[in-house]
Amino acid sequence: MKKRSWLTRMLVCVLAMMVFIVPLTACANGDGDDAGDFDNPSGTIVVGGWPAGDEAFMAIEAMFNEQFPDVTVEYQFLATADFEQSLIMALAAGTGAVDVAMIEGGMIGELRESPALEDLLQLPYDAARLESAFVPFRWQMAQSMDGRQTGIPWDIGPATMFYRRDIFQEVGLPYEPEDVEVLLSTWDGFLQAAEAVHIPGQRWIMPDAAQLYYWHFMNRDFFNERLEPQLDRPGVAQALDTAAIVRNNGWDMQADMWSTEANAAFANGSLVTVVAGAWYGGFLKSWVSPDNPGNWGVVRLPGGIPDSNWGGSFLAIPSQSENKAAAWAYIEFAMANPDAQNAMFEAVDYFPALITAWEDTALYNYEDPWFAGQRTRALWVDIARSIMPYHTTMIDGPVEGIMVDTVNSGLNAGLSTSEIMSNVYTNIMEQLREAREINIEALRDAGLWHD
Repeated sequence: MKKRSWLTRMLVCVLAMMVFIVPLTACANGDGDDAGDFDNPSGTIVVGGWPAGDEAFMAIEAMFNEQFPDVTVEYQFLATADFEQSLIMALAAGTGAVDVAMIEGGMIGELRESPALEDLLQLPYDAARLESAFVPFRWQMAQSMDGRQTGIPWDIGPATMFYRRDIFQEVGLPYEPEDVEVLLSTWDGFLQAAEAVHIPGQRWIMPDAAQLYYWHFMNRDFFNERLEPQLDRPGVAQALDTAAIVRNNGWDMQADMWSTEANAAFANGSLVTVVAGAWYGGFLKSWVSPDNPGNWGVVRLPGGIPDSNWGGSFLAIPSQSENKAAAWAYIEFAMANPDAQNAMFEAVDYFPALITAWEDTALYNYEDPWFAGQRTRALWVDIARSIMPYHTTMIDGPVEGIMVDTVNSGLNAGLSTSEIMSNVYTNIMEQLREAREINIEALRDAGLWHD
């Protein structure tokens, strides 16, 4: 969900390590039947990831134990970047990985190629029988170039704008979701809101105006099949024009939305809107703005940006696991069971990639008191149904950072929209030149690249 600086520095190393160096433990791939009794799993497994995954898993602990009383689950949860880095190193070393690993949507393009992850299409997993129950674009994201299924989708992130209802009301703007959505549906309306809520040095419409550009790419569909950046799309130039106005007027805080500074501002009302996946609703409730029930609302993306996805995660089994039977029992129970998925969704707002989970009409029409009685889940279902499949690559990881840094530099330098867009293309191609060449070589070896 959040981009981290170490990712760019490590990308070329990760690609080479995952694609061309096969850890010794990887030869166990497909031989899961010698790692436990798949009909009667038992023993201990370690499930690892980042918060709030641990809260979600604890919400289904009793349900899982009732069905699998002989399996003991332990947890290893770290900050997102720390867990991802430790997982990459453990996969390369062939030792030290958890039995069940969370993989962030932003990392799946790289890690799905790792020969150190089990192919869940093979027996005894036979995951193909589960495919039709999941959102198609999410299932496809975990398929490697050589046709392996290295992860099972957990959640998706139907993208929405979260806004401070109380501040909109205070300054005389519409504040009910249906009215706010109409106001923000045009960039003129967005600028009207930005000006109305602004107090110089005290209150801003958003953390970083460069995000107005990035919101068009939240699906992470950065490249086509020839690994060429696909940056010229409807609405991008208008969003950059709007970003320039926001920056020139000082209407953005010029802060990373994940920074301590921004989190404090969301909590105290200094920052009035933020765009993220559905999962951010759980963040607001639990640690970003927990003292503001009733003060937040949720609307579709502003400026006519199409329905989109931001973030989400998968569960995978490292081939070095010594208890694949229990690991698979856990994944299938947690990911393919509507009751388990909905229990986790209620706990942390991780919106299920499991389509059959949405059939609980009462749950998904819930009027959430934390969001002033708004039916946020129904909104996320509606958005989820319209998200189209998109092309994911091994070199997606650092692109967000390159985009946002380039746009910020251009805005601060007063560059034109066309100059900024040209610089984004150039910087992506230059900074990812070596990684792109490695990706092309991997595609060539897989018979998927033709010169």
